[in-house]
Amino acid sequence: MKNFANLKKTLKLSLIGWFITTNIAAAQEKDLMRNLVEETAEIFVYQNAEVDNINDVQISVRNIDERINIPACPVDLQASSSTQSLRQSNVTVRVSCPSNGWFHYLSVSVTEMQEVVVLADTVSPGTLLTENNVTIEKVDKRRIRGGTFADIKEVIGARLKRRSRDGTTVSPNMLCFVCKGDAIVITAKLSGLEIKTSGVALQDGNIGDTISVQNRRSKKQLEAQVANVNEVRVQI
Repeated sequence: MKNFANLKKTLKLSLIGWFITTNIAAAQEKDLMRNLVEETAEIFVYQNAEVDNINDVQISVRNIDERINIPACPVDLQASSSTQSLRQSNVTVRVSCPSNGWFHYLSVSVTEMQEVVVLADTVSPGTLLTENNVTIEKVDKRRIRGGTFADIKEVIGARLKRRSRDGTTVSPNMLCFVCKGDAIVITAKLSGLEIKTSGVALQDGNIGDTISVQNRRSKKQLEAQVANVNEVRVQI
């Protein structure tokens, strides 16, 4: 009787172990298939999305609900999407198993990123921008409004016209390399000679902008192009 009882106990434990192992394996298979379907959709969008530069894109697949049962597929999964959908920021991808006919639709988010200059600190009006208070970050192109800068060197020496928080994308309308009321150097070229005189800026301006300035000596108002920090050039 003792040996029979031990045999029944051993058999019972074996059955429990088999039941647990089988359920774990089944659960793992379900997880594996969900992951495989999601990865198939992600790879498909990565290879086919109509974007300017795929290296500047972040792709995110909406996870399949754990309650959905994805049957095993003995062959490679297939993915497809419409041309119109592949141009959008949210792509609908159809992933299917050719051998048994099941399919599943997934939503894939496509975010195009762009490197821009942003503020590294909260900056007050009139603050001179240096390498210490700006940095480069990749941001979603959809968040960009107006012009931006791609190189920190493009903004060094400019001053901020209004208080801005850290993380703010630096745009030309936030800056002035020459600000209204600044003492400036007016440079003019005449017959191969470079003439410099002092003046006052009557408008804000960034490099390349044409602004109104006043010659300090003659009091004459001129139109000049911003050449550098506190420097403008006039054509004679």
